[in-house]
Amino acid sequence: MRVFFNYIKVLFIFFSTVFSAVLAAIVVLFSSKLSFWVARNIWAKSVCFFARCKVKVSVTEALDNFDQPAIYCCNHLSSFDIIAMYISLEKPIYFIAKKEIKKIPFLGWYMIAAGMIFLDRSNREKAMRSMRDAGREIKRGKNIISFPEGTRSKNGKIGLFKRGSFIIAKEGRIPIIPVAISGSDKVNPNGTLQLNKGIIHTKIGSPLYCNTNETAESFAERTRNQVEYLLKEI
Repeated sequence: MRVFFNYIKVLFIFFSTVFSAVLAAIVVLFSSKLSFWVARNIWAKSVCFFARCKVKVSVTEALDNFDQPAIYCCNHLSSFDIIAMYISLEKPIYFIAKKEIKKIPFLGWYMIAAGMIFLDRSNREKAMRSMRDAGREIKRGKNIISFPEGTRSKNGKIGLFKRGSFIIAKEGRIPIIPVAISGSDKVNPNGTLQLNKGIIHTKIGSPLYCNTNETAESFAERTRNQVEYLLKEI
């Protein structure tokens, strides 16, 4: 019986995703802010409703008067991390995603229409070109969400942060904002369709800037350490 109700929840989430993606792809032609509102308030919140989960957000005081576009670097546990970030931030956000997501019906179409950044990880040169495109988009005012581990954690521990996001942050003097996510892997365990009632916690830290003589690798490690620190505070 529990399995049956789980699949019912998955079915409701599927239809919510299709409806929201089509609606957001239509309204983005008129307003990117309205498209984000649809993604946040219709899609993300309806998914949480059907999955019976909540997102609790904690934001550092350092962001009270912060209004610069930035790269939000998060640890990655589950597909629900995306849901958590939509709910955690009230400003339009854009994701760096694998190019394969373009092929997913409805969701991929919405992401293309919304102007998300797609990364070709099979080709290093193309990947860096995509990251530099992301840097230019940030300069134009976009807030980018990055999962610099590159894949979801299988044991809950934070993996090494790949340097792509940090290269463009260093080159463009773009702030990095560390974000710790906890509990999303309990709501939706990695690699499964299982949905569990629970709470996802996000803690958004203070902006970080790359120091003049600091390498992208060192900046990535410093950000990773900050995310680990934030996780301990949740």
